[in-house]
Amino acid sequence: MKPVLAGILCLVLAGCAPAMPVLVLSPDPEPVPPPSPASEIMNEEAVTPRAGTGAIIVTGDGRISSDGDCTLEVALDDQLVAGLRPGERVVLFAEPGPRVVSLNVRDEGSCAPASAQVALDIVAHTTQRIQAGSDSRYDLKVELDSYGRSLPR
Repeated sequence: MKPVLAGILCLVLAGCAPAMPVLVLSPDPEPVPPPSPASEIMNEEAVTPRAGTGAIIVTGDGRISSDGDCTLEVALDDQLVAGLRPGERVVLFAEPGPRVVSLNVRDEGSCAPASAQVALDIVAHTTQRIQAGSDSRYDLKVELDSYGRSLPR
């Protein structure tokens, strides 16, 4: 009986003791360079901020092809807006309402053509994000973050 009481007393005292912090050292993460603006703009009006519009940020990563040297064409409502090279992004400004963003990998060099369309409901003063890339299963993989975030002022 006494060993059981002694064991319970030890557990109670251990539970009441303050926790000892454990210091964990980890290396700093590698800095990720911010995407650069699109170098190829075909429709200046679509990338010019206007009052009452919503923003769509389209970012292309370097994984669209094996050599990472493909151009991703971005169109808004069937109007070509920009050509994105790896690591570039474009910000589209669209009037509120239903819109379609088309993404096409330009058929050039070793780039296999691929395309995708994203239907969006644009709300004024909000931002939606589209990330385009590829992986082992998809030639063009599109990820959408459509949670209406407020535009920075």
